[in-house]
Amino acid sequence: MRDLIKRMFGRQQTYKPGPAPPPRVVLTESSIDALSECVDSERRRHHEGIAYLLGQTDGTTTIVVAAIRPEATTTRGSFSVSAVAMAQVVRTATKAGLQVVGQVHTHPGEAYHSDGDVEGARIVYRGFVSIVLPDYGRWLPALDGAACYIFRGDAGFVEIALDNIGIVPARL
Repeated sequence: MRDLIKRMFGRQQTYKPGPAPPPRVVLTESSIDALSECVDSERRRHHEGIAYLLGQTDGTTTIVVAAIRPEATTTRGSFSVSAVAMAQVVRTATKAGLQVVGQVHTHPGEAYHSDGDVEGARIVYRGFVSIVLPDYGRWLPALDGAACYIFRGDAGFVEIALDNIGIVPARL
């Protein structure tokens, strides 16, 4: 009996978690429409556009339900958002019960994370998404040619395959 009790309560099996799921970004169709409106004036002027994404994230899956255009200074090859404008974005998200879960900006040509994009990120935390759209976002509402990254702590921004980005239609 004593041996039975030792076997039952003695050594515990060590739990070994499986591999972490890949990062995933889910955008609502209405957030894509709002995003397109956010960068439209810059797209027409051939300037880089910027918008912030609002939603919720658990660090692995980021759900985007809205987009907001900050007050920004833009040129053909750059954008700048002041701390005051960024604070207004955060206040708006908080009032809506949401998080600022990402940013989207456009490039004049190919989509990629430049050194300036990494340095200029105003908010970075695990699960924060950064999407870069090519050709000043002219393909919106499609994400053709986009580059998507997620912030992974010490690893910095890590690229996400476009297969891991989903758009939920307004009507299913």
